[in-house]
Amino acid sequence: METINKGFHLTDKHIADYKRTGFVLLKQFFSAEMIDYLRYRVNEELETPTDLYQKGFDKLRYDLCNGDEVVFELISNPDFKKVMADLTERSLFFTQGVGFGLKKNLSKGFTWHIESQSFGFNRSEDYGTTLWAPLHRVDTKGQGGGMRYVPRDIISGEFMYDFIDPAVFRCMAERIANGGIEFDEYVALRDEPLNSPGIGRLLEYFSVEDDYELGDVLLFDKYVIHRSVPLGEGPLDIRDAFSLRFIADDSLYDLERARSIEIPRDHYGYAGPTKFHLEICSVDGSKIVDSPYFDSDRERRYMAV
Repeated sequence: METINKGFHLTDKHIADYKRTGFVLLKQFFSAEMIDYLRYRVNEELETPTDLYQKGFDKLRYDLCNGDEVVFELISNPDFKKVMADLTERSLFFTQGVGFGLKKNLSKGFTWHIESQSFGFNRSEDYGTTLWAPLHRVDTKGQGGGMRYVPRDIISGEFMYDFIDPAVFRCMAERIANGGIEFDEYVALRDEPLNSPGIGRLLEYFSVEDDYELGDVLLFDKYVIHRSVPLGEGPLDIRDAFSLRFIADDSLYDLERARSIEIPRDHYGYAGPTKFHLEICSVDGSKIVDSPYFDSDRERRYMAV
């Protein structure tokens, strides 16, 4: 299968934009065949969210396309590897695919956030990046349904990984030990650091929202604060999207951070969308790429600079 368009050309501006802002829009990057394939897989495998915190999506699935031959074909494509290496200047390791579905006039998606789930098992300072591909057109002046993202050189989400997320989960654990915490208060702890009136206004003011044709993708690193744009009235009933998560090959496992993700799920008694963060490693500080979890396909996930 042709996974990326042969005519795509990475420019110096692409590289400079990514280095400065933490994100870059790559126009007509995926082939039509790749988009059709991902849409098929997403339609087959998306599920109703079990995690109460993720109810903003109509459908959602982590670990999507795990072991998928087409995804491995993409990762092994020399042109794809060169683009990723030129942009990130790092050796990367593919961890998981994630699919999302927004329903017209119903799904709100996520408010302003960082990727606490997908990058919640490695250290705060370890590099991570996401390749996000909407599987339907996104028209910002029409139906919407895309994303907004804030340039990292204006407001970076690094402080969320360093301080806010650990403090939220510590607060949760201590409140539970001392009698409990209502679910709405937990949601406020998670959402309000980035969605309070003052910070929310700043994020909205500096945010970028792009139109997407089929084949356009966004690469954005883990420190880019972003949010969903609801799918409004228009011809689409559903807007699906697919994300590929990558970490740096020297990333180390953060056992405490990984276990913290389960605190609200254990307390409120609902299942999370994945146990990946607990299954990949068991020893704090171990090198993630060396985990036995990846023994069957480690080399196929790896992209060296």
